[in-house]
Amino acid sequence: MTDELKDLKTCIVSSIVSERNHIFKYTSPLVNPSSSEAKAVFYEYDRVTSNARYHNYNVDSIPYGDIQVDKVKVPNFHEFLANKLNYHFDQDRQSYAKERILDYFRSYDEDGYFEEFLIADYEFEGEIDHEVFKSWLLFNHLFDISSQIATRIEANNFIGIQSHLKLIDDNFGFLMDGKKSFFQLKMDEDELYSWLLTEIESFKHQVEDRDLWKCVNGESEKHFQIVFGAVLGRVSELYDVDMSPEPSTGSGNVDFKFSQGNSSKVCVELKLSTSSRTLEGYTHQLQKYLSSEKTDKGIYVVIDSGNSKSSYNKLLKLIEDGKMNGKTYPDIILIDASSKPTASKLV
Repeated sequence: MTDELKDLKTCIVSSIVSERNHIFKYTSPLVNPSSSEAKAVFYEYDRVTSNARYHNYNVDSIPYGDIQVDKVKVPNFHEFLANKLNYHFDQDRQSYAKERILDYFRSYDEDGYFEEFLIADYEFEGEIDHEVFKSWLLFNHLFDISSQIATRIEANNFIGIQSHLKLIDDNFGFLMDGKKSFFQLKMDEDELYSWLLTEIESFKHQVEDRDLWKCVNGESEKHFQIVFGAVLGRVSELYDVDMSPEPSTGSGNVDFKFSQGNSSKVCVELKLSTSSRTLEGYTHQLQKYLSSEKTDKGIYVVIDSGNSKSSYNKLLKLIEDGKMNGKTYPDIILIDASSKPTASKLV
C-alpha cells in the first residue's frame, strides 16, 4: 500500500467519523432533547430561521398598500433536521464529503493554480486496493443510513431512528474507539433486496460507462454469469452476504441466490437479449424460482449486446405498457453492453 493510498484511507475514515458525529448531533433533539448537543441544534434552528420569521411577521402586521409582498417559506424543525442530514449548503453531503477527500490530493503550482491530482481515478475509487475499497463501502453505507434517517424524519416517523443509530455504532464504532475492525451488516429481506438493487446498478454502471462491456459484449450467457459473479462476489463477501451460484430451487437452478441466514434471500436471474426466452425468463422462470424459495424478492438482469430477439422486444413492451398504467418494474435491470466509441472519437 503506497503512502498516497494510506493517506486516502485515513481521509476516508476521518470523513466517516466526522459524518457519524454530524448524524448524532442532528438526531439528538429527537432521541435526547435535554442534551447540550440538542440545545445547540435548537438554537441553530432559531438563528437560521429568525430573519425569515421576522419577515413573515412584518408581512402579517404591516400594511403595504398596493405592494404585493410574499411570505418567505420557513422550514419546520423536522424539515431543518432532514435538510442538515442530506445537504451541505446546496450540495448533497455525500458529494461534498468526497470532494473534501479529493481536495487533499490536489497539487497547485507556485502561483496557487491547480496543477494535477496526486492520485489516479482508479486509486481514488479503490479499484486496486482492498483496504481503500472497503473504506469506501463503509463511507457509502453510512450515507445510506443517514439518508434513511432523514426520510424517517421527513415522514415524522421517529420510531426507527434509535435502531439506525445503533446500527451506526455497531458497524462504525471500531473507528471511534479502536475496537477490532469488522464489517458485517445484518439485513432483513427488504434491506437485502434494496442493497442488491444498488449493487447491480453499480455493476450496470461499470458495464455501460467503465468499459466492462468489453468483457461481456457478444459473449455467452455462462460468460455473463461468471463476470457478474466475480464483480458481485467481492462486495458480497465484505457485506457478509452469501452468494450462491446456480443453487437448486426444486424448480431448476436460479442463476444466483443472495442470502443472510434463512430469513433474508433474493433470487437473481440473468438473461441475454439474444435469448428466445427473455420475456418468459421474467414472467415464468423467475417466478417459479421465487415460489420454490418462498420469497417474493427477485431481480431480473438482461444484458443487450445488440441483435436482440423478438422476446426481448416483448419484454420492453411489457415495461412500456406498465409505465402507461402507472406500474414500474424496479426488479428488471436492463444493461446496454453494446460497443462504445472511445472518448477521442467523440470529439
